[in-house]
Amino acid sequence: MTSIRDNELGARREQSPEALVALSQLALDRMEQGVCVYDADNRIMLVNQRYLSLFDLSADVVRVGTSYREVLAHSASRGNFPQSELDALYSARIAQIAGGKPFRTEQRLASGLVMSLELKPLPGGGWMTICDDVSRLARLEAELHVQTERSQHALANMSHGLIMYDADSRVVLCNERFLNIYNLDPAIVKPGVTHSTAIDHWLSRGNMPGMSAEEFHETRLEDVRTRKAKTQLVTRYDGRMVQAVSRFLPDGGWVTVHEDVNERLQYEETLRKQNFILDAALENMAHGLAFYDSDMRLRVCNTTYRRIYLLSLEETKPGTHLGELIERSMANGAFVSEYTPQQILEAARARIANRDSSPMRRRMSNDTVISVRYCALAEGGFVATYEDITEREHAVEELSEQYRRFDAALNNMSQGLCMLDSGLRVIVCNRRYIEMYGLSPDVVKPGVSMREIMEHSCALGIHPNMTGAKLYADYVERLREGEHTLHRHLSDGRIIKLNHKRMEHGGWVVTYEDVTERHKAQARVAHMARHDSLTDLPNRTLFREKMGEGLNQVAIAGGAMAVLCFDLDNFKTVNDRLGHAAGDRLLRWVAARLKENVGENDTVARLGGDEFAVLQRGPQPQSAEQLARRLVEIIGHPPPLENQAIHVGVSVGIAIAPDHGLDADELMKCADLALYQAKARGRGAYQLFEPEMEEEARSRHALEHDLRGALESNQFHLVFQPQVRLASSELTGFEALLRWKHPSRGLVSPAEFIPIAEENGLIVPIGEWVLRTACASAASWPDVTVAVNLSPVQFRSRGLVTLVTSALAEAGLPPQRLELEVTETALLDDSEATIGILHQLRALGVRVSLDDFGVGYSSLSYLRKFPFDRIKIDRSFVGTLGESPESVAIVRTIASLGSVLGVETTAEGVETEAQLAFVRECGCTAVQGYYFGKPCPAADVGRTIETLKAVRRVA
Repeated sequence: MTSIRDNELGARREQSPEALVALSQLALDRMEQGVCVYDADNRIMLVNQRYLSLFDLSADVVRVGTSYREVLAHSASRGNFPQSELDALYSARIAQIAGGKPFRTEQRLASGLVMSLELKPLPGGGWMTICDDVSRLARLEAELHVQTERSQHALANMSHGLIMYDADSRVVLCNERFLNIYNLDPAIVKPGVTHSTAIDHWLSRGNMPGMSAEEFHETRLEDVRTRKAKTQLVTRYDGRMVQAVSRFLPDGGWVTVHEDVNERLQYEETLRKQNFILDAALENMAHGLAFYDSDMRLRVCNTTYRRIYLLSLEETKPGTHLGELIERSMANGAFVSEYTPQQILEAARARIANRDSSPMRRRMSNDTVISVRYCALAEGGFVATYEDITEREHAVEELSEQYRRFDAALNNMSQGLCMLDSGLRVIVCNRRYIEMYGLSPDVVKPGVSMREIMEHSCALGIHPNMTGAKLYADYVERLREGEHTLHRHLSDGRIIKLNHKRMEHGGWVVTYEDVTERHKAQARVAHMARHDSLTDLPNRTLFREKMGEGLNQVAIAGGAMAVLCFDLDNFKTVNDRLGHAAGDRLLRWVAARLKENVGENDTVARLGGDEFAVLQRGPQPQSAEQLARRLVEIIGHPPPLENQAIHVGVSVGIAIAPDHGLDADELMKCADLALYQAKARGRGAYQLFEPEMEEEARSRHALEHDLRGALESNQFHLVFQPQVRLASSELTGFEALLRWKHPSRGLVSPAEFIPIAEENGLIVPIGEWVLRTACASAASWPDVTVAVNLSPVQFRSRGLVTLVTSALAEAGLPPQRLELEVTETALLDDSEATIGILHQLRALGVRVSLDDFGVGYSSLSYLRKFPFDRIKIDRSFVGTLGESPESVAIVRTIASLGSVLGVETTAEGVETEAQLAFVRECGCTAVQGYYFGKPCPAADVGRTIETLKAVRRVA
């Protein structure tokens, strides 16, 4: 080992100074950089070929001994800079050199090349210039600048708000439209901030009211975790709805596009260029240099080489073998490799042998990338240069990332986008634009003219009855008008909205939006505003418009027009029993029957709920009455719903113009009054308006007003009518009957005020008063029952069973002495619920009877569902026994039915001995009527009881 080093030292001593200078010159000539060394007198001591070639200088002029001013004068003569600048440049450079500190500058040659110059003072006096061609870096920066400008143009002209996040959930970019939509502060929501920070600020502005930040964060984190494209509606701070469409990117980030969907008004969107400025990392690039002899032993190296490979002066002594340098560098942690130092050395040996001077990339441990180049020398040995290309690599990667992000933003837009230059040629377009028109990507690409695209689209049949030439000519003419919006109606029925915006340096940004559904929605909204959503009939608004038109025609041209108002009978029963879905089906069925039976020029409308109306021209009132009769019959027989028969009908009120007026409000009032009269007649009927109905309506309104105060003013009282068992003439009980003595009208008939009380709900407190008063009165009687009528309205109100229990307890009346009378109407309204309540009352011990049997629908299912204690035959049948065979048959049938079921049958309204004999013969078990006694006040009940006992003894 010692002998080897001694030999090397000896070899070094043998080398002459001239040999070392020649060796250094040879190394310098192999460098990628230009080098020129000056002495203290500013004359050349050493210059390499690269320096001459970079500035196109003559070796006969620029050589050892040439002064710096002569070099500059020769360079100016070569056209590298103007002759007029020679003196100023020389003075400035000499002044800087005299400062004794290294400095850098840059010089752009007339040829367009850009040179980087590094001037360094030498320790013993003199100085050195190192030059490098950085034109490639300048071109790269120019390319980046063009791409950046295009990106800014595209993003700035989007009409949607857009925000993009990277894989670390940090904002990459967002446009001004996004900030404006949500009233956000650009100083807070900007590239680099976290998703949570952006959302907290977004919520603080009043967006998504009612949702907490924690809840929103959890929702978005789940979206990010599942990485599924998502569309959601969010509420903006001012109540407007914004549609947010999120799509996730392959690198883990995502992009969200926001659109104001209340009106979808397209505002110019501005994409702010954030975080896409590439550092000019290559400006001060320094190269490492090392010279090796034919044995691959180091002879000369510079400081940059040592810094790159983390080697010290001691470790880089001349004579050190390249293999040893590789081992030391790897041991010092400069870089790691999957190859051994010996394999790396052999690869270098092979390159030198093959004179392969192409660069190799080597990634260092500090994440820098070094370009290594071996240049074999003719006389043996080689020069190695080491260039730090980290910034260049980063710039290329960033450019690729810029393209990727721009492409991601462009192709994730819900709109089509096309950028055109001033010659109307495509600069860039997105996938949505091509897909929207069904165009060929082979035709639509950068450089193609809009005329070619239009000819291509017309050839595809996209634009009906249009040639490419005409379409293009029209398009150019519109562009002359400046920024504008136009709509294309395509052959497949779609409508495309085109929005044109000028670019700052010429050309256009065009966005394409499919607004077909929006146009359809607007048409639907316009239709829905004037039509009923359930039946699609005209609603009250359109009906009033049609009525106004019809009345104008009647006033101008004569003739007549009828207004028919329809109201379904028992519709609430269908809703309560079968549900609203069944009720909706019934309403649609009624609407269909109305439309089928009116004339072509008549108007059918749904005014709301179960109310319909018809406007009918023609001879009146004959046409209206004929239509009303037909519809009463048809609607009175509806189809089954939910496999159950339903009992509904329709009442119709008719008013005629001009007979009843030419004012729409007056005519509707007349039809409503006629409708009320039709319902009062028993429903399932129609009624033509008559003038006296107005007076009746006023009278009824006054009666309703007085009825509200009658209970508090103690204007009600009860009378009691006896009920007698036929077989024994025994008094069994009394029916409590309500009477109203009005202070000015006198006695008001129950038939007049009970319907009013049922309509406005007063029957509930009145019924409670009747029940409590009747129970209190009966408590003092001997062992007979008291019968109290219950209204159907009382069954629909809550607490009937509780009321009965309370009234019995308060009066001290045994439950078996109370009989509650229920009409078929109560059962019809909601039979299941009503029968359930009846079972609860029966469980108390109260008797239950079915009143007015035979006058309603008389469904035998009621008798099957509930075991009534008594069936009461309505007085209308008893009063016509001598005149109507049908009444005779009905009474006989009901009496027989009661006998079979074991239920008492009471005939009401028995006033004569003949009627008594007949109902006895028919099989009725009890009677009630004037024959045995008129209704009497509570004070006279005792006398009535004694009278009937006397009659029984005589009998």
